[in-house]
Amino acid sequence: MKKLLILLVPLMIFISCEDEKEDEDVSTFVGTWDLTFAGDYENSDCTGSLDSTDWAFAQAFGLSQTLTIDNDGTYEMSMSILGYSESESGTWSENDDGSLSIDGEDEYATLASDGNSFSITFMEEAVCEDPDTYEETSHSDSTSCQDAGNDWIEASCSYTEFTKQ
Repeated sequence: MKKLLILLVPLMIFISCEDEKEDEDVSTFVGTWDLTFAGDYENSDCTGSLDSTDWAFAQAFGLSQTLTIDNDGTYEMSMSILGYSESESGTWSENDDGSLSIDGEDEYATLASDGNSFSITFMEEAVCEDPDTYEETSHSDSTSCQDAGNDWIEASCSYTEFTKQ
């Protein structure tokens, strides 16, 4: 009986140890996604109809965009159009409310119930931009911005949809 007990104790310890990797929660956002639709809302507060004219134009020129979200909190986005390619990488996290934080900025993201697609709504505030450096200036209204020879970029709201590869 002692021999059986001696064999059972290590077995019980082995069974009771948890594999931390099995317990990790993997976000449903983790994976490789293709951009499948984009549009701009009629109004900067994300209301009104979606205008997908730019999307259709980009599709005609072969736009391809892929987003890879890794479980380690990093992402890589690559885009190509007309033979030109560009990529960027950064960090992401999933907030308790299901929204994404991309490079420290919270974005409203909605994951489809089947887990095969998600959409992000981006709200951009109006900004004044130096036309040479593309950096934001301190001007807070279109008149003072344009009087200083800068470009005023109106507030906007856009919608993008990604589908899992």
